[in-house]
Amino acid sequence: MSSSGIFPSDQWTVASGETESGLMIARFRSGEPSDADRELFGKLVLVRWPFEQREGSGLPTNQAMAAMDEFEDRILEASDADRWWGSGVAVITHEGTREWRFYTPDVDSFVQEFSAALRGLGPYPLELQAFDDPDWNGFAEIRAMAKAA
Repeated sequence: MSSSGIFPSDQWTVASGETESGLMIARFRSGEPSDADRELFGKLVLVRWPFEQREGSGLPTNQAMAAMDEFEDRILEASDADRWWGSGVAVITHEGTREWRFYTPDVDSFVQEFSAALRGLGPYPLELQAFDDPDWNGFAEIRAMAKAA
């Protein structure tokens, strides 16, 4: 992955732990964007992919994992290359779902560029939700959960 324009480096932290409902694995940006970039990228987009779990593990099957890796490589590379439509900040795997968290200045532009980046791949079983999050609570929440795990 290349370095995102709003993060000072491309360093990621990985954390895992057991929760009441099973294994959780989180990967998130280690650094913090500038205050100006946090203000500009004030919309949080959650991209969820529900998957069939490997028996007793809470993790995806090998086939689902390969498809998720292909998706993730394409979408994070595209968002890092063009910082203006979105920046991936976290990937969480938990309870039969993998979730990618992105911040964007504009949800409509995000959806348009996100779709363009995936052209020729898929189809994928994705669910998208967008929220106003000017304080980046969705990023802080993942970092706090990872510390507690």
